[in-house]
Parts: sequence; structure tokens; C-alpha cells
Amino acid sequence: MAFKLWLLDEETIYEHVFERYTQLEGQSGKLAQDLGIQDRRGGVLEITFEPSGLEGGRKKKRVRRRNKASSVEEDQNVAVDSYHVSVGQSISSLHSSRDNGNSTTGYVLWSTTPFFINWLLYSTSAAPFRLGSQVEVTCGSSCEGHMLELPRLIDLTGADRGKRGILELGAGISGILPVILGNFVDTYVSTDQKGILNKLKDNIMENLSQLTRKRCISRSLRLELPTVEPVGDADITAASLPSKSTLHLEVAALDWEKINLQDKKTHSLHPELSLIGETCSSVYVIAMDVIYNEYLIDPFLKTLKQLKHWLQTTYNLQFHVLVGIHLRSQEVTTLFLEKAIIEYDFTVYDIVDQVIQESRFNFYLIT
Repeated sequence: MAFKLWLLDEETIYEHVFERYTQLEGQSGKLAQDLGIQDRRGGVLEITFEPSGLEGGRKKKRVRRRNKASSVEEDQNVAVDSYHVSVGQSISSLHSSRDNGNSTTGYVLWSTTPFFINWLLYSTSAAPFRLGSQVEVTCGSSCEGHMLELPRLIDLTGADRGKRGILELGAGISGILPVILGNFVDTYVSTDQKGILNKLKDNIMENLSQLTRKRCISRSLRLELPTVEPVGDADITAASLPSKSTLHLEVAALDWEKINLQDKKTHSLHPELSLIGETCSSVYVIAMDVIYNEYLIDPFLKTLKQLKHWLQTTYNLQFHVLVGIHLRSQEVTTLFLEKAIIEYDFTVYDIVDQVIQESRFNFYLIT
């Protein structure tokens, strides 16, 4: 069964937060009681994503697809490819006043991101984000619901003619979202503070082989499509290579405190944002575990407000935001929702799904 959306307002915020943290408390014996670092023991993490939880009894259209040495059957509604990434992180930089003077947490991999990837690719309940479909919206127990049409976040088939983009805010150093989700979109822009970018680029380049479905071009990573490849006495042009669509992948600095898209003179400072507008018909902003204290809430929401206005008015894009929160402080979660809904006038939906409710995470769709 697909997830549902709970439309939150200034009254139901508190009901939602109370229910979610009550669920969390009831599972305290099953869930790890930590801050959410994926693994604080090592400088290099090896992480595998694979479709271990697919439903076996349902008949769906399947396509034969060869993945490395083995042949698998591809379910059109659920991803079947496996991925293995190697992530370099720096626990010492996380705690260093020299490297981390602005107290960013981006030097390590946080567990919200791997959970989100597994859920999005392999959970049957996440199908609306893979297929693009209507989702049931509830407005509380006493209100009649309605349906909301969602564009695809990712396209598993590669057959959809629509051009889709992802803009990642607060990416951190891991780089695993672009090298995995980049297989299913046309443009991916990963952003964070300037001090994070070198390690982020290193991890993306280390795992670029996981972009199995795309040919990648990137100005910031200095990647170009091959034009001629010598094979023996013959030359093979890019046009004669096996057909793969192209991913435009960029890494860019984006400071939430300084961004000002209302000033036309500053647009030239953000060519990566213009790239999304010029090449895509829809964009999802993804932000995983970026709301962990109250000081980040206003800069983040102001940035979203500017991005939404600029991308919609300048390029007429469909604009959606997915925010993943590791449920730590109940006060911070409540304040984030209060400000998003009441002060910044966003439409905010809680993504209601059993898999998510059995975790330490929560995900919100913002429009």
C-alpha cells in the first residue's frame, strides 16, 4: 500500500508531533538510542544497498536486466539494482574548531540518508515517488480527504519524456545520494558550505561507477562525455556507444545565510541553480537531517522560500521539497513545523507510512 499524506496546519502540528514521539517512545527498546551517525568507528565506510525486501507474490510487468555477472528480473515499480559505495568521513573534523568553526555536522555520514535511499528505491509504499501518481491526503480524523498528484521524483524506466532534477541542500561529504539517485534523473545539483565541497567531490568521484544507467557530465567535477575511444585499429565515437541518457551532475557552494535570489545581479553566482531551471520541468529539493537545532530553521526556510519563488516564476517548474528529520529534540521538530506552516506559509504534509513510523526518522513533503 502506498504512503498517505497528512496535511498539517497550525492546530494539527501538535497532534502529529505528540503521536510521532509517542510512537518513538514505544519503540525505544528496538531502536538505537544515539545521535544518528551511521558509523563513528571508521574513516572509510563500506555501504551496500540492495532490494532485499521485495514482495514475491504479486504479478507485475517484468523486464530482464543484466546487472554485473547475474541476471535479475526488474519490477517496473521497485528498483532492483544493487549499489555499493565507499564513503570517506572525518570524525576528527566534526569535532575540530579549526576545520569546523561554523559547527556543521556534514563531515560524517548520518543514518537518515541511507534509510531514505533504501525506502525510496525498494519499499513498495514509496511507489508514488517512483511512478508519479495520485496520493491520498487526509486533513485529520474529522475532515474528508482528497487526492494530490505528485510528479515522479525518480524514473526507474528511463522512458518518461519529462525532465526531472534534484537539488540537494546540506549534502554533507558522503555523496551517495547523487551517485545513486543520479541514475534516475536528468540533472542533480548537490550543495553545501564551501568547506565541505572537496570531500564531497572526492566521495562522488570514488563512487562514480555506481552511475550504471547514465553517462555523466559535470563542469565542477571536470567530467566530459567521451568523443573518441581507440579500440585496436578502430575508433569508436560516443554516438556508437551503448545508449545511455546523460546526467548533468554539479557540486556547488550554497550558503543559506547569504543567498539572495531576489537580486538579479547575484543570479550569475549560482549557475548550477539556473541549470536546473533551464533543463528540467520539475524539481525536488532534498534535505536530509539538516534540521537538528533551532538556529538552522530560519536560514533553511528562507532559502526554500527564495528557491520556490525563483524557480517557479522564472522557469515555471513544478517545485516540491522532501525534508528528512532524525527525531531527536521534540522542541526543534515542533518549532520547524510551526515556522514552516505559520510564519513561512508553506504547505506541509507528513508522509504517513508504516516503515517510516517504525524508524527514528520522519519525512515531510513541502510545497
